[in-house]
Amino acid sequence: MNYDNWKLSNPIDDGFGYNMVSKCCGAEIVEGETSNCCDAKFIGETDICSDCKEHADIIEMMCSECGEECDEIEDYEYEAIQRENYLEDMRNEY
Repeated sequence: MNYDNWKLSNPIDDGFGYNMVSKCCGAEIVEGETSNCCDAKFIGETDICSDCKEHADIIEMMCSECGEECDEIEDYEYEAIQRENYLEDMRNEY
């Protein structure tokens, strides 16, 4: 990247300067360790749920704060949504 393009670039659009967070809480996304059927751990290294003893899929992405299965978004997008919600709440008060 030449110097002129560097001066005109936006770090967020270039992929630098943001992190992926959960859409619900804005917290870090962690890999789940529980099944999608019973929210129980798996038996050993298998795909069998320890509660219902059936084959299950793992909850892949979950919020580290609330423990719910969440989508992930960029942190600046989460902050914009929260700012918009705050401004809407302030408009509703008056």
